[in-house]
Amino acid sequence: MPFVVMITGIPGVGKSTITRLALKRTRAKFRLVNFGDLMFEEAVKAGLVEHRDEMRKLDPKTQKELQLRAAQKIVEIAREEPVLLDTHATIKTPVGYLLGFPREVIEVINPNFIVIIEATPSEILGRRLRDLKRDRDVETEEQIERHQDLNRAAAVSYAMHSNALIKIIENHEDKGLEEAVNELVQVLDLAVSEYD
Repeated sequence: MPFVVMITGIPGVGKSTITRLALKRTRAKFRLVNFGDLMFEEAVKAGLVEHRDEMRKLDPKTQKELQLRAAQKIVEIAREEPVLLDTHATIKTPVGYLLGFPREVIEVINPNFIVIIEATPSEILGRRLRDLKRDRDVETEEQIERHQDLNRAAAVSYAMHSNALIKIIENHEDKGLEEAVNELVQVLDLAVSEYD
C-alpha cells in the first residue's frame, strides 16, 4: 500500500535543510522525492522551461497537467517504498496563488501525513536574502505571512481529501534547527510504525 509523508513550507523556511538532516537521523527508510523536480523533468521533456524558477510562470492549466503526471510517478514509487515528498502547498504565480495539489492530484497521491514547516516572516525574508543560488521573487513580510496562512488552509483542504494528519513544525532562529529536525524525526518514526 503506498505510504507518503508530505513536507511543505514556503521558499526560505528551511524545509529542505530540515528534511535532509532528519532523514540522516530517523530509523525510517524513506525515499526523498521532490515534487517540483518531477514536474520540472516533465516540463523540460515537453520543452516548456529551461530553468526551474520558470515553472511558477507557466499558465495554471499547464502546471496542473504537470502536477498530475508527477503525482502518478509518486504513487508508483510509493508502492515500492515509503516516500517523503518535499513540496509546496501553494505556489505564488504572477496571477495569484496556485494550489500545489488540486483535488484530482491530492486524491492520486493520498498522503498519510502532511508536515508544514513555518518561521516568522522576518526570518524567512532574511533567509531568502542570504540565498543567492535561487531567483526568488521579492516579497514583504505581510506577503510572506499571507502565503503561510494560505499554506495552512491548503493543508486542511488536502487532509479533507486524503484523511492525512497535519503537523506544524516551527523553525525559528532562536529555537534552533536541531529542535525542528528532532520534531520531524519523531513524525517520520511514527509514520514508519504506522507503515509496518
